[in-house]
Amino acid sequence: MMFSNAALRFTDRPAEQACVDYPLGSDLCADEIEQRIIRAYVGLVYQAVDTANQRSVVVMRLGPLEVRLTEIHPDDVTPGVPSFWIEVFDWPQQASIDSVGCYEFDEDELAAAVEMIVGAAQDTRRRKNLPFH
Repeated sequence: MMFSNAALRFTDRPAEQACVDYPLGSDLCADEIEQRIIRAYVGLVYQAVDTANQRSVVVMRLGPLEVRLTEIHPDDVTPGVPSFWIEVFDWPQQASIDSVGCYEFDEDELAAAVEMIVGAAQDTRRRKNLPFH
């Protein structure tokens, strides 16, 4: 897999500018989220396979949300289904909010993952009536 330094391309301008701000952390914008996903992907190499024959690593935490990157073992991958999944998990609710599959972490996949993460964080913030800055 190759990663390029090219800028993310978004389908709309607001998503490109979107940032997530939580009281316990600084603003996370598209570029930083992308970099965290790439670092998490590299970090998977050092993770042990779990009982479900997967490897998983935390990409980031945003308030009550945790973003995880999971790799499904190649022997367990269904043809046509990505082997890498980025999931946004709500700890207080003990529920998965959203996920997106990736094959190669190309620009389009990274853009989709970033938009999903930002959208989930903004939706959670609205539901919990947290202030926007």
